[in-house]
Order: sequence, then C-alpha cells, then structure tokens
Amino acid sequence: MRILSNPHTHTSFSDGKCAPEEVVRRAIELGFRSIGISDHSVQPFDTHFTIPAERETEYRRTIRALNETFRDSIRVYASVEFDSFAGVAYRSEYDYLLMSAHYVERDGAHALVDSPPNREKLFRLRDEAFSGDGIALALRFYEMLSEAALRVRPDIMGHFDTVKRFNREGLLYDEASPKLRRAQLDALECVYESGALLEINTGGLARGYVDEPYPSRGLWRRWRELGGRAILGSDSHHPDTLNFGFDMMRDWLIEEGFSSVVELGGQNEPLFVERALR
Repeated sequence: MRILSNPHTHTSFSDGKCAPEEVVRRAIELGFRSIGISDHSVQPFDTHFTIPAERETEYRRTIRALNETFRDSIRVYASVEFDSFAGVAYRSEYDYLLMSAHYVERDGAHALVDSPPNREKLFRLRDEAFSGDGIALALRFYEMLSEAALRVRPDIMGHFDTVKRFNREGLLYDEASPKLRRAQLDALECVYESGALLEINTGGLARGYVDEPYPSRGLWRRWRELGGRAILGSDSHHPDTLNFGFDMMRDWLIEEGFSSVVELGGQNEPLFVERALR
C-alpha cells in the first residue's frame, strides 16, 4: 500500500519555496490522488513565515482555482496550518484545519520552539521564565497544546512534539523524565478527545532537524490504544519532499499495530478516507 496524499504542504504564500501550481504538478507526477495546501495562517506577530493578511483571499482563490484546473488528475484542498498560540483563520473558508504548536509562553513572554534563527530566545525563555527548568518549559508546551486542541478542535493535529526540535543530546530538557512522559500522554488524550487526527510528520526528518518523526514513535502505540487515527504528512516546504519517508512510516505503523491510515479523499470521495495498510 502506498500513501498517495499529503495534507501538510507549504508554498511561497508562506514559508514554502515554490508556487502552489508547482507543488500540485509534482503531486500529480507522484501519482497522488489528493494534495492539501496548508500554508501558515495569518497571525499578529512573527509574520515572516505566515500568509500575509492582505493576501489571504488571494491564497484561497489560487488554491480553489488549482482544484478546478487539475480536477481530472487530482483533488486539491485549501487549508491552513493554524498556530495554536497565535493563528487567525476563518475555519469555514477552508476544507479542513490543521493545527500545530510552534510556541511556548509564560507570563507574557513567548518563544518559537522550532525556529533556528530564534533558538537562543527559546533557551533564554527557559532560563528566565522557567528558572532554567527545561522540563517545566516542556510541560507548559504540552499544557498549551492540550488547551488549544480542546478549544479549537482541529481536524488534524500537526507535529505533536515539535518542542524536541532543539533537544538533541538533552540540551533543552531531560527526555527521559517521567513528568515529561506523563504530560505527553495526557496531551495525547486531549488531542483524542478533541476528535483530531494525529499527524505522523516527517518534515523534521526531511530537513535534518531531528532523527525521528513527530511524534516520536514511542507515542504511537498509546495513540492506537486510545482508538486514535493517524494521517501522514511531510510538512513539505519543497515539492521534492512531498512524500518524504512515507514508505518507512507505513511500515512502522504496521509494526506498531495499526491496520489503517487516513488520507485526504480523492475525486468523489469524502474529505477523509481510511485506507488499509496491507
């Protein structure tokens, strides 16, 4: 079984490298039945990686037009990646809402958790707002994610544990902490309660940021035990990574006991379709 869809794709409307049409054409070359364009939603600050507010209407029109242009070859969905802390979006204007957490905040101070140019700001936040306690910072990240999941109830929860982005060699916090594990499991339960699909995200792997997908494979089994459903997304910022790691993730899902995965539906199919993995 091949995964022939990707719900998490960026273009030059936000921080992607290529125009939407180039992305769609590459998806067709790969044999995709569907593709979701999900540029970063409008937000009131850190606008360098988001859709400009004055172009949001143009963005939607462009994606809708591509769906019409290529309707005989692929289904093109209009979405946004909504930030759980700062995102702004009219949900009714989009086919589905993919929500991700990119920030951690305390007492009015905040920092991006996955931005290389802002890496030192994150560590300063840990040292100043959390008294150097990286576990407290990570717990706050999952607390914020959980609250947003239950408030927004997104269709897809993107890159669940992206707070680990700068934690190679335990530089930010202790990955083995029982408190951290409990917070992750509690957050998974909130995501499940929200009704969201959990994205298995290969974007960090594709860009060499991390050595494993988001979320870590060690959390997948608990998601399955909860009855949660998974969807694969490459968080692609270039057409060359539209299906990065999908075959490996499919095999890992089978090893973790999953019998199916969710995809965006193709022509004449519902929005989300469950596909057997074997």
